[in-house]
Amino acid sequence: MKVLLIPGMDGTGKLFSPLLDELPSCVDTQVICLNDLITQNPIEQALEIASLIGSEEVIILSESYSGYIAYHLALLPNLNIKHVIFAASFLENPTWLSRLNKLLPLNLVRSGLIPDIALSSVLFAQRNNKKVVNLFNSSLKLINNSTLRHRLKVIANLVRPSEPLSVPCTYVQASNDYLVSNKSVDVFKELCININIVKASGGHFIVQSNPHYFSKLVQDVIAL
Repeated sequence: MKVLLIPGMDGTGKLFSPLLDELPSCVDTQVICLNDLITQNPIEQALEIASLIGSEEVIILSESYSGYIAYHLALLPNLNIKHVIFAASFLENPTWLSRLNKLLPLNLVRSGLIPDIALSSVLFAQRNNKKVVNLFNSSLKLINNSTLRHRLKVIANLVRPSEPLSVPCTYVQASNDYLVSNKSVDVFKELCININIVKASGGHFIVQSNPHYFSKLVQDVIAL
């Protein structure tokens, strides 16, 4: 069985490093780099990822932006998906702030001029975790502003889907998520027939905030 890791908006998968360090070497993982896919459309990306999976039994861990991709991936027939873990994900516009995406100064965010303590508090709900902030900054350097703008636009224009999902799911809600509203969880409750809602300590980048929690969760799901 393989654990498929689908990253958030940066798309690089680099931010999964803390989790990979926590997971035992016996856990077979594959990080999907969204930037290597042919298309930028989330639904088409789901189809492209499906072609990479084939008939292999997989567990999917999707973070933030990629939750929409994972949802559509799990809807596809003829795949052998055992479980989907949604980490601080959303299936519709997560907050009214996302509609202001055109005003977001990406060059400032990428410049490294924003104090580490501010990024650590807002993104990871930690006082000053320089390690994860440096990881965040380095991942942004691997993606251009055009791609980031496109993904921000996708987020701002997400429309709530309506098709029920029967694959077993776990939704991990961050205890201090300043980027995704609580109503996002309600959408998963409505659409996922077999879902467990849990809360973990940390910020919106919850996998990086709390990699030990996710290592244990992944191993528990494997053992089911």
